[in-house]
Amino acid sequence: MSVLPVSTRPVSNESPSQCEGNTRTSVKPDWWLIGAVGLLAGLGLLVILSASSLMADSRYSNSFHFVLRQGIALSAGALGAAVLMRVPTARLRQFATPAYVLAVIALVLVLTPLGRSAYGSARWINLGFFNFQPSEFAKFALILAFSNHLARNEGRIADVAGVVLPGLIVWGAPVILLVYLEPDFLTSVLMSSLLGVLLYVGGLRWRWMLSMGAVALAALGAMLVAEPYRVRRLTSFLDPFSDPENTGYQVIQGWIALASGGFTGQGMASGLAQRGFLPEAHTDFIAAVVGEEFGAVGWVLMLAIYGVILWRCVRITFRSPTFFGVLLGSALTTLIAFQVIVNLCVVVSWFPPTGLVLPFLSYGATAVVFHMLAVGILLRLHIEAEEADQIGAAVPG
Repeated sequence: MSVLPVSTRPVSNESPSQCEGNTRTSVKPDWWLIGAVGLLAGLGLLVILSASSLMADSRYSNSFHFVLRQGIALSAGALGAAVLMRVPTARLRQFATPAYVLAVIALVLVLTPLGRSAYGSARWINLGFFNFQPSEFAKFALILAFSNHLARNEGRIADVAGVVLPGLIVWGAPVILLVYLEPDFLTSVLMSSLLGVLLYVGGLRWRWMLSMGAVALAALGAMLVAEPYRVRRLTSFLDPFSDPENTGYQVIQGWIALASGGFTGQGMASGLAQRGFLPEAHTDFIAAVVGEEFGAVGWVLMLAIYGVILWRCVRITFRSPTFFGVLLGSALTTLIAFQVIVNLCVVVSWFPPTGLVLPFLSYGATAVVFHMLAVGILLRLHIEAEEADQIGAAVPG
């Protein structure tokens, strides 16, 4: 049974829309979540244009190159989210294994000559019109497959040898290992964290959580020190001025961008970060551009919008009427929260540079599509919770 106080309703694996005798009534979508995501996406397009226009013009002779691609990806993601809003989560479970298999195949292809490398990592597959990043799809598939595994074994979480370990080996280890081999260390950490959250929500006892957490930390620590560049990145984060022209350069330029924004900012397209001084200004460090152009006011507004998104995601998860929905909502909420927290901590130099984008704001076609799909699933969970409430209200007391 889930440890989350999701509802006083019985938690099952059957969505309300599948319950016998269910009469569909009008259910309003979660406009708070839709509005907050829309605001961030719109702000993201503006800041991506500001941060990338000069670079796009010099590289592609088109100042709108990156913002147009982001707009197309956002539109595709929004369309996918609209579709997923109409798909019962019980039906979505049927795609868990196929999605996982496709994710593993895509991650394998990245390690072949079909993979495209950048900054020493092979993380993309060139599809001609855009570069597809399989690890973003793999996060999504892992959440779906492992949630389905735990839901199929509801009530058996105490059987560590028969349920938990086989699930980790079959559903967790392959994708985490393949992502690590790209190499993409932090995404491996993120995926491991998602598995931990799902086990916790699934009701695994603390002694097993602590034991498995210790093993995971030891393994991740060994992976960290296995590559000298990761150690250098960590030491440069602790003292960026020890190598200000190389490993510490991005961190220092991020500080400068934030500091120059002051209280109200320099104004749109008026900062220096987007003029080549700040690497990856439109992707990893887009929050620094927000700080430079909109100042502390812009940052507070950005944080407030993220707060609304996470509030609605948590609320939706708590209200889910199915065990699978609780698991799915918890993992998707963690996915968004993890990337927001880590990215912002990188920008303010509380964490070493990682390559994780800021959801709904940063440029990244594959990432924004799957973040939008995650929102679509959460909106579906909201609809199912509302339907369950209506059914409960219609039943005579």
